[in-house]
Amino acid sequence: MSPRKEFLLALFRSLEERQVPYAVARNYDDIYENHSSDVDVTVEPEELNTFVECLRNAAVEADYLEVLYARYANYSWVYFHKTGGFLRIDVETETRWRIFPVLSAKAIIGLRRKHDQFYVPHPRHESVILLSASIWRGAVSERYRRQLSKLCVELNDPLQLRRSFNAIFGRAGELLADYQSNISSNSFPPLSFKTLRKALVRQAVSTGPNRRALFKNVLVDIRRLFERVLQPPGISLLFISSAKEKWDIHALLKRLEFLYPLEKTELNTVMESPRSATFTRWTCKQGLQRVWTLFKGGLFVRVYQANEEKLPALVKTHSRWSNPSATFICAQNANDEIVLIHAGTGFMDQLNARGDDVSRENKVIDFLTGTLNRTRIFSQLKRTGNTREQINGTFIVLLGLDGSGKTTIARQLCCLVSQTNQFQSISYFHWRPSLLSRRLFPLASTGITPRKIPQNPNLFRGLVSAVRLMKNLVLTNLAWRLNVRKLLARNSLIIIDRYFYNYYLDPVSVRYYGPRWLLDKVRPAFPKPDWIVILQAPPEVLLARKQELSEQEIRAQTVVLNQIASDSANSIVVDATRPPEEIAREILLRMTTPSVPAPNYSRSKF
Repeated sequence: MSPRKEFLLALFRSLEERQVPYAVARNYDDIYENHSSDVDVTVEPEELNTFVECLRNAAVEADYLEVLYARYANYSWVYFHKTGGFLRIDVETETRWRIFPVLSAKAIIGLRRKHDQFYVPHPRHESVILLSASIWRGAVSERYRRQLSKLCVELNDPLQLRRSFNAIFGRAGELLADYQSNISSNSFPPLSFKTLRKALVRQAVSTGPNRRALFKNVLVDIRRLFERVLQPPGISLLFISSAKEKWDIHALLKRLEFLYPLEKTELNTVMESPRSATFTRWTCKQGLQRVWTLFKGGLFVRVYQANEEKLPALVKTHSRWSNPSATFICAQNANDEIVLIHAGTGFMDQLNARGDDVSRENKVIDFLTGTLNRTRIFSQLKRTGNTREQINGTFIVLLGLDGSGKTTIARQLCCLVSQTNQFQSISYFHWRPSLLSRRLFPLASTGITPRKIPQNPNLFRGLVSAVRLMKNLVLTNLAWRLNVRKLLARNSLIIIDRYFYNYYLDPVSVRYYGPRWLLDKVRPAFPKPDWIVILQAPPEVLLARKQELSEQEIRAQTVVLNQIASDSANSIVVDATRPPEEIAREILLRMTTPSVPAPNYSRSKF
């Protein structure tokens, strides 16, 4: 049995058990086999919440992930299965054209009929549904023509069909009845969709119930407008590549068409000049295009072909756009290594672009759908008020010498956390937390950062260092109160590279020439991390990776690093010569294993 059929059978079975009346509105003849078609279901408004519960239960039973919800004129859910692909369920509580009512769900459910293992509308109502959909599109498809002809034969009562059309479409009812009656002989009269739309407008204001339904639709659409402005259903996808062989993403976009149709996809390609030190900025028009594409539930794609030195700056710039939860980034370096990023949660993944195109596309789709599913779950928890049951996040510091792999380990942690449900998001900071909620990402450095030249300590430099220390203390505590504490309350993993401990480990890098006793006095005023991860490696390994420090400086800093490790009750000491993924797994295990006792800060100097 295909995953699609398993899902739909579980849904129909759950609806029967919960006694939820429904009808599959159209395109039901090959509902189990046609993977390119969505499933349109009509449900009464009072039963919508119960239907959604049945829908989610069926998804769990069939191992589908809910990756998208959008409120259009209908309610639309998209689910994903690794082997079954995408499945869209569209739920309508009435049939309408724009804000104008056509047919209520109660009328459709009242005359529904059993077809196979599910219910479908009466032929009269199904004809109205198909013609209303054609009025939306401005054309009657060949598939709809065949079905209309089949329904006309099933009815075997032209007068009954004509009466229904006259009641629903008004003056245009006769025209539509003639059209459907003669469709099998190919002698049907041409349809004027402009005339049909005018007829629907007149019919919507002709009676009291229709006017009340029209007014209700106006209020619903105003509310829906505000919801889509605040949470647009579309996503933005940024592709950045410095590889010689550019990745052709059109095949990927084709596979995502069921999730985001190509007619709603906006593609921009930018070729950066290798000699330019800057990169092409967004224009106001492109920014508005992005907003509009996300608003209408589409996919906004921007492709950069740029030097590797520009990758971090491009990622940093594009992660600052509004609605980061809808922003995904795919960065490919010159070594054909691809990093996937979700700007809203900080989740990441890595893959090698040298594999075949299908495996790369599968990896990207798995990351997109998995992240969208988790953000959907978190938003549902927040909406239902269950966030109080969630535990607080964790604040860790990665501490090690240059070349110990702090950035690489941070990136591996972002990748591993994205595959679990331990944290809702990840925030990475270098040196100290930021006042703003914009995220940084631990990307590989493309160049050598020149080391600051050591200066001879004197009274002036000591005073300046003290002032700079106080400034960093104030900024760190402000960032803690305005940003970090809120993230921890939302079960986020906070990763800071070096943090305050760099004053002890490498004072030259932070230009500190003040006394050690001042650091000891100020240290308790800095927010204390839950864990300090100490990355240890022998000097020869560090020198082989980076040549920023001399062997003498490495040995001196190693002594300080070991002292911090021995004096900290909350330290996790790991061997930095091991594979990064193995180290990251050990860190997560040590942080989350119940057998590990909680840090005893009373005996900790750091």
